[in-house]
This record gives sequence, structure tokens and C-alpha cells, in this order.
Amino acid sequence: MRLSENFGNPKGVIGRLMLSGMNMGHTPMAKWGFKQITVPQAGGIVDIGCGGGFNVKRLLKCSDKGTVYGVDLSAVSVEKSNATNKRELGKRCRIYQASAEKLPFKDGELALATAFETVYFWKNIERCFAEVKRVLKEQGQFAVINDPGDPNKHWEEMIPGMTSYTAEDIKAFMEKAGFHDIRITKSKNMYCVIGNA
Repeated sequence: MRLSENFGNPKGVIGRLMLSGMNMGHTPMAKWGFKQITVPQAGGIVDIGCGGGFNVKRLLKCSDKGTVYGVDLSAVSVEKSNATNKRELGKRCRIYQASAEKLPFKDGELALATAFETVYFWKNIERCFAEVKRVLKEQGQFAVINDPGDPNKHWEEMIPGMTSYTAEDIKAFMEKAGFHDIRITKSKNMYCVIGNA
């Protein structure tokens, strides 16, 4: 499998190397994103498309009593996330191999859902956003944090299966799924879109 084919669903040795790179390379965006969201001190929290698990780890640090879940389509990502968060596994943390289209949670179970640099690869984004809305409790929040990088680069031509979205696109998807009080924050090329369920 080519390197470019590992972005949406990391596999094998190349996928493992890519996840390590993503954990480090996405750190500035993740740190900025965490300044935009309010992490609940209790309740269920999920990072969808958790990759190597660093944001799961950050969420655990931010929430004193919350239970933090990671969800990723990639078996390699689940393995890496489990290793990254091994101290909290079975206590306040669990990692699932699952799709954003079918999340392994009950209706209204969670207080916060995050998606860092992952919605580009969600096959049916409208269905995925509706699914996130389903698992959030009333007034629970969904935060999408992306750094699309240089707007003059044609990422879809370089990375198979990727679709670029603007912050305004994400807001429109949230509105269609039934989220309200949606706010957009931007810094350089980064953006954060937060909607209330």
C-alpha cells in the first residue's frame, strides 16, 4: 500500500509509521483545538478518528472523572491508541474499531465528541454527522478541528479518498444534522467548528 493511501485508514508497517508521525505533526493543531473546546469533567467523551491516540490521552488529562473513548476504522490505529493509553484502559478509557457511520454508543450517551483532522475521509459525511448527533446528550457538543494547510494545494489529487471541507461546509453539515448554536473559530489555516446537540 502506498503512503498516500494510508491517510484515511492506516495499515501495516507504513500505517504504523504514519500514525507516529501524525501524533507529533498534528500536535500544534491539537493544542490550539483544545483551547477552543470545553472538556466536561464527567460523563462520556469520544474522539472519532482517534488515530494514534494522543488526543484521547489529552482528553483524559483534561477530564477528572470523564470516561474517554477512541473510535477508529483502522485496526492499526486501535492498536496504537491502546498502546498510547494503556494506563487508563479498562478504567476510564476504551478504544473501539468502528466507523463514524455506526458508533458503538447508546442514544444520548455522550457529553462531547471530537474529530481532529478526520472528517476528510468520512464516506457519507451527512450520515456520520447525524450519527454523532444521535449519541450526544441534549446540549452535548461536537467539535471538528482541522488544519487544511495551504489552500492552493489540491489535496484530493494527492491523497486518495480525501474530500476537503471549509469551516462553513462543516457548519452546514452540522445544521443539517440538527446541531444548533454553531460557532466557528479560525487561526491561520486552522479552524474549529463546535455545535450543540
